[in-house]
Amino acid sequence: MAVEDGPAQRLTQVEEAEKPPRIRRSRRAAVHGLLVAIDAPSIASQPWVVDAIDISSRGLGLVLPPELLVGTEVLLSFKLEDQELSRLPATVQYHKGVAGGVRFDSWPLEDRAKLLEFLVKIYETSE
Repeated sequence: MAVEDGPAQRLTQVEEAEKPPRIRRSRRAAVHGLLVAIDAPSIASQPWVVDAIDISSRGLGLVLPPELLVGTEVLLSFKLEDQELSRLPATVQYHKGVAGGVRFDSWPLEDRAKLLEFLVKIYETSE
């Protein structure tokens, strides 16, 4: 009885209440055969061309070179079907092993519309 009303229970309740809120992840679509040119002028004079793993409205999962650390600002160029997107700003968000993720920074509205149109097509055909 003492445990139910004692400090152990209150401690558990406090710990659960103090958990950080879960971050809701955006829906990601796997992409196969999508090559992305990553330009990081502050690190290398030539861009890397890497494979994309997945894409969402917020960013890309990529195979990243080891030189690109978390926080590195990059410019991305890639082609989605017949839509070409060139030198779009992004920031490396995570890097584990050879995989990593970049979060899109502010884009021109026209380019953003191209990406969202592509994603809608993918989501409609995958359901």
